[in-house]
Amino acid sequence: MSISYMTYLRVHQANSKSFFLDLKSNARGRYLKIAEKGRYRAKSSIVVPSSGLSPLIATFRYYIDEDAAGRVGGPADIIVDSKVFSFSAGSNERGHFLRIFESGGGNPTGGTSLMVPAGWANTHWKLFLSALESIAREHFSDVIDLEALLSGDPAANISSTLGGSGAEEAVLTTKELGPVLSVGGKHFFFEMRSNERGAYLKVKELSGNIRNMLVIPLHAIARFQEAISLAMQQQPIQDSAKAEP
Repeated sequence: MSISYMTYLRVHQANSKSFFLDLKSNARGRYLKIAEKGRYRAKSSIVVPSSGLSPLIATFRYYIDEDAAGRVGGPADIIVDSKVFSFSAGSNERGHFLRIFESGGGNPTGGTSLMVPAGWANTHWKLFLSALESIAREHFSDVIDLEALLSGDPAANISSTLGGSGAEEAVLTTKELGPVLSVGGKHFFFEMRSNERGAYLKVKELSGNIRNMLVIPLHAIARFQEAISLAMQQQPIQDSAKAEP
């Protein structure tokens, strides 16, 4: 049994909302739980492993810089361990906001999200970023070069996850649990696993709140690859209804 304990808490007021940034740890290491409590939405939270703090800071900087330049930041995804954090900027009758959607991991509901209001001149986004920087400076100075992170181009740190003209480019990265193939807003996680029945390949697809999974026994992987090659030789069949490719 693992026990989480609070080591850091910061409350950030934004419009009618409170955001609690709570640094905790368990047997797998440190993580940041960010909870939102507000008048217009049910309480929700996301959990960011410590390795996701740097890209989280870079992504907030990206949206602040884009807005300051008179542009709307495009959608961006951050892949941390077996999770995907999807960012999108939007607006409603109460003003601009940044939506952060967490999918993957062991979330039984498919995903959770936060809505961070921008505030006048992005005041709330800047306060949120300042809180993240304080956590990095006070608790992760041994693993995060914050000055280098703040002085660099934030878009460069998340360029492979930004939507837009390169949204259909296939990007292959290597994570601790295995390779991850990203195509636009789709992310495929490949993991070699084993149980009492033997070894197998687990392929998990995450796309927003949609999650699919394939489990291929080790002895069938070669035939699975053969089946893909045969399917690639066929002419594509037109879908009867318009669907996302």
